[in-house]
Amino acid sequence: MNIFEKIVELQKNNTAFVLVTIVNAKGSVPGKVGFKMIVTASGETYGTVGGGAIEQTAIKQSKELSSSGENMMKEYLLSEKVPKSGKEETVIEMMCEGKVWVYYEVFGQKPTLYIFGGGHVGQALLYQLKYLGYKIILIDDRENISELPNSKIADEIIITDYDKYASEFQPIPNCFYVVLTHGHKHDYSVLKKLIERKIETKYIGVIASKSKAAGLKKQIAEKYNDVPDFSHVYSPIGLGIGGSTAEEIALAIAAEIQQIRYTD
Repeated sequence: MNIFEKIVELQKNNTAFVLVTIVNAKGSVPGKVGFKMIVTASGETYGTVGGGAIEQTAIKQSKELSSSGENMMKEYLLSEKVPKSGKEETVIEMMCEGKVWVYYEVFGQKPTLYIFGGGHVGQALLYQLKYLGYKIILIDDRENISELPNSKIADEIIITDYDKYASEFQPIPNCFYVVLTHGHKHDYSVLKKLIERKIETKYIGVIASKSKAAGLKKQIAEKYNDVPDFSHVYSPIGLGIGGSTAEEIALAIAAEIQQIRYTD
């Protein structure tokens, strides 16, 4: 597998990584212009920028940049001697006696968004989210949902029982959840499981009128001695921007998700 195939694989698996590339070099250096190395957030590496101390420095720098999410260009002097020019330079102790310019390009992990229900609003929401940088997982219990055109926008389509999936899946923290199933009992079941499992998230959106939303919360609260945490439950769903078509509701939902995503 070449490095470009590895990049595609990591992006498909929603794995964060940094692509390290030597973009310029002078003098005697181990890595030539165009050498590339991938460094994942967990420290796995693929490819090389020349080995030795320069590579270890690049790996360390990549791990730091994975957290910040910022790209960076860095100049390194490879030398056993510290220069006396007074110019502030990053020196790596190597016998090479040359310079390299390294570009660090950060590919962060996309936020994951689960859509429970691929009906009219679910299909419209997939369209709205297409270019917003989410890994989208669509869950439905109807076989024909995977055949609908917009379903192909999802990174994964899972055809299964809603209650079973909500009971067993193992999400990473801070995913987004949208509940748009084709029945009140399914909406209730999914929301109940997410609440009782104390899924760590900023957003659980459930499609409902004001009365239905109040009823759902009341039903769930009656199952517990203490009132469950509904602070991240948004129902009725979507920003109040008007409109009642599936497309307009989907736009309101996408806008609300974006607002939550970029609110600290």
